[in-house]
Amino acid sequence: MIRMYRCLRYLVAGLVLLGPFLADAGHAEIRKPSAAGGFYPADSLELSFKIEDYLKRADEDAIDGDIIALFVPHAGLAYSGRIASHAYTLLEDVDVNRFIICGPSHKYAFDGVSVYGPDISWKTPFGLVPSDSRLCEDLLDRSPLFVVDKKAHAEEHSIEVQLPFLQIVSEDPFIVPLSFGRLSGENIDEVAAAIADVSRDNDAILIASTDWQHYRSADSGRVLDSVGMECLRSLDPDRLADALRSGRTEMCGGSAAVAVMKAALKLGANRIKILAHGDSGDVTGSDSAVVGYVAAVMYRARQDSDEPETAADAATESSDSKHDLTPEDKRELLKIARESIESYLINGDTKVYDMKGKLAEPGAAFVTIRQHGKLRGCIGRTTAVDPLYKTVSGCALQAAVADLRFTPLSLKEYAHGITIQIDVLTPPEDVKSMDDIRIGRDGLIVKLNGKEGVLLPQVAVEQNWNPEEFLRRTCIKAGLQPEDYKDKDAVVQKFRAVIFSDDQ
Repeated sequence: MIRMYRCLRYLVAGLVLLGPFLADAGHAEIRKPSAAGGFYPADSLELSFKIEDYLKRADEDAIDGDIIALFVPHAGLAYSGRIASHAYTLLEDVDVNRFIICGPSHKYAFDGVSVYGPDISWKTPFGLVPSDSRLCEDLLDRSPLFVVDKKAHAEEHSIEVQLPFLQIVSEDPFIVPLSFGRLSGENIDEVAAAIADVSRDNDAILIASTDWQHYRSADSGRVLDSVGMECLRSLDPDRLADALRSGRTEMCGGSAAVAVMKAALKLGANRIKILAHGDSGDVTGSDSAVVGYVAAVMYRARQDSDEPETAADAATESSDSKHDLTPEDKRELLKIARESIESYLINGDTKVYDMKGKLAEPGAAFVTIRQHGKLRGCIGRTTAVDPLYKTVSGCALQAAVADLRFTPLSLKEYAHGITIQIDVLTPPEDVKSMDDIRIGRDGLIVKLNGKEGVLLPQVAVEQNWNPEEFLRRTCIKAGLQPEDYKDKDAVVQKFRAVIFSDDQ
């Protein structure tokens, strides 16, 4: 009812043109919309119906904590609105009406972050959204990196397309619009610290506006986006920055996303949840050249919260407690994997190791190879038969030259650089009911009629699957029918994994 009231109020304001005049009081300048009629409908009635429909269909992802930051896409409403709505629906019952929106400058190059700004209202088909002049001025006073450059906002859509959502889900929103230009790593740290200080003092929610990989094939795009989402789940903005620099993931609003992550952590965020992700191919039906979209929320979980942890937390809980792998053990396993591949590619032989200690104990593992963020091979063993070091060595070599989905890795490709990820698995446990499966913690194995399918824990998180869909997809991976996990002869098991790579 609250949302409907707000929607009707903005509709009336837009239709009879009273809203802009009433909201203009005390504002010296109006920033006129540049994306209306293109990125989203210019007609207030059509716009409200579309947003309401997306919000109504969005999953109700309840979180047990205080929202610190949202990550939302900014493509045309028809393409990314469905994804964005999963984040904005969280704001409907939140008593906060100040939002610091951070987005990239697509068409205008400049240094720093443009604040736009003090004494400016942003117009949409629903009326005006005023900037919070005091907060804008506070940022301008805190660092010379914050500037007022109107050209960075004149034709920019990354902030504008968020406003109709805010007008629907929030009561009388005020914004601090920040367009990000060129920034060094140190400058991003300074910007993030200032944003955190302003937000802390004024109870504002941060919004990072960014699309992800651009115009890749759907398969390639999912790999790039999965790397970025894993950085989010690890709550590690520096890792995200490194992945962006190396091209292992892509975001047009990368600097803004990194800054928002850093600021949110300073504000006490200790959990992140990927709410939805997809790409433009979900709408167009074409997988040849897509753009990726992700919605996520960073929040401060309450002390008594029993919510699922992030993938990084799950990996720590499920792994080191079971395998007790030290950082030195992980480095040694990564070294073994890399040397095994190098030895075969250079000399044509298999390197032999003679190890003792815990790495010589039986262990199950998967080894994944990526090149420039794209999957290049993945082979694993779910049963601990060989010593762990030998399992890793053999799987690394097979992932390089024996994964039938790819041509064998060449020495030239290897020289151009690969990254290696190792998942060390816990012993499988039988799944007795759907309630036994915990997304973000458990991987799955389904066996039936001599066929076996395995999916690692992070896959379900990356694909935003619930336990039932995770089981269906594991069946498909085995070459079975999606519902075959229900067969009385099917063996369904779960496992956990320690996940580490040489790009961390």
